[in-house]
Amino acid sequence: MTARDNLVRTVPPPPDVDSRVDWPRVEQDLGVSLPDDYKWLVERYGPGSFDGFLHVFQPVVPVATVRLVDRAERAAEILDQLREGGETIPYPTDELLAVGATDNGDTIYWVTRPEDAPNSWTITANGARNTKWPHFDGGLVEFLAAVMSGAYKMDVLPRSWPGPEPRFAPYPASGERRR
Repeated sequence: MTARDNLVRTVPPPPDVDSRVDWPRVEQDLGVSLPDDYKWLVERYGPGSFDGFLHVFQPVVPVATVRLVDRAERAAEILDQLREGGETIPYPTDELLAVGATDNGDTIYWVTRPEDAPNSWTITANGARNTKWPHFDGGLVEFLAAVMSGAYKMDVLPRSWPGPEPRFAPYPASGERRR
């Protein structure tokens, strides 16, 4: 069973997702090609939250708090500010690309090594209230499938999350969402 199959089985996507994305434009705006599993995830699930807590940034969404380009730029600024303040971050800023966040303020990043091979990027995260940087040796869909099924616990995420029957909740059609 693939990670995609496992994710769909564990957290069924919403029906009739209408996610049209101009991938070349998004990649041009970011200055980097994106992994195929991320494109599949966006097109299969659309904008929403995993078990009411984890939000994958989206290329096309009216709300800046989950818009991939905006959040990636802001996360890089924050990382640079933290470094200037003496924070130790185990990756260079240009090797991290924010791809998701939790309601607690934790950030999920791609480790973009090598930059020209996005399908080999791995995942790391940083908790909003700690200095841990756990690493997951797989892509975004593998990470979500492992976390949502309970097969992998990342120590910056709450131990009680996800719940026993995780769900994906699409954001309201108007583009507005509660935070």
